[in-house]
Amino acid sequence: MVENNLEKAMTLLYVISPVIGLLANAIIQVLSFRYIYKVGLLRSIYVGFFAGFCSLIIINIFYSIFFSFLFQNRVFPNITNFIIYAALGYCYFHFVGLGETARRIRMLIEIYSSKDGLSLEEILTRYNAREIVAKRMDRLLSNGQLKCRDGKYFIGKPIVLLIANSVMLLKLLLLGRRCGLVER
Repeated sequence: MVENNLEKAMTLLYVISPVIGLLANAIIQVLSFRYIYKVGLLRSIYVGFFAGFCSLIIINIFYSIFFSFLFQNRVFPNITNFIIYAALGYCYFHFVGLGETARRIRMLIEIYSSKDGLSLEEILTRYNAREIVAKRMDRLLSNGQLKCRDGKYFIGKPIVLLIANSVMLLKLLLLGRRCGLVER
């Protein structure tokens, strides 16, 4: 009886392991962003995703060892758990980034925060296209994602480009059409 309950509890843990990974992702991301010096938002998201992925691996390995007689039947469920976690991590990434980078949301927050409201002129001053592009370029340069030589920009660290291509590849697989895949 006790062994049967343990097996049910372990199976439940295994089934919800992508959600547990997401919780670990969110907790570690928030803690690293708030309390680790010099960890920016993007790096904290990477750290959180990696921590959640590690927790998922630990749960999946533990379950596969605990029920070793079923190990050959765990390959596809493990792959499924990793895919589900990756999808949840992708959604979390965009959830966090939504309030940080989406101009519509930031504009609404600024208008809401202004006691007297904002005129169109004030909004356009705050959201000047040249300044927005300049800030993004500075951020890409400071992160090492871009390099500038002789007044021209080149890819530096290709990690974000790799992530973008992975997302575009998934869109190609799921939607059946090219959606901005970057080729070299």
